[in-house]
Amino acid sequence: MVRLLGASLTVVLLCAATPAPPAVSNDTQIRQMADDFAAAWNKHDPNAMAYFWSADGDLINPWGRKAKGLTEIQRLFQDEHNGPMKVSTYATTAMSIRMLAPALALVDYDAEIANVSLPDGSTTTFKPHVVFIVRKTNGKWWIVSARPYAFMPPPPPPAPK
Repeated sequence: MVRLLGASLTVVLLCAATPAPPAVSNDTQIRQMADDFAAAWNKHDPNAMAYFWSADGDLINPWGRKAKGLTEIQRLFQDEHNGPMKVSTYATTAMSIRMLAPALALVDYDAEIANVSLPDGSTTTFKPHVVFIVRKTNGKWWIVSARPYAFMPPPPPPAPK
């Protein structure tokens, strides 16, 4: 009996002395969410892509199409991935995260979408800039609002006088 109590006490002391694994930072969680979104894009899975949005989330794509709520966002991705994005690949190339509150962040990043199909049958690479507002609910980060867009070329310099 003493031997059993001693072994039990040893196990309890070892468990108590073992530090808990460090919590994953918000920054790491948000970056992982962006990587997981890219993986869903590259599988061309509109349902999985839409799953990153909150139920009340919205998206305006670079061509001005608006979608609000999971059903519309899923439909937008389905239309894109049955069309010009059918064989595209998506990667995040640079990212910054600004915490606005403990459970709210502004995510600002550059992306590269390769193999976008053009009407003439050729392909191109599109390099949008993406802004997400993300909110943490029940330990998970969800996209509340997303605005991927392309920068315009700078205007020409003024004519000499």
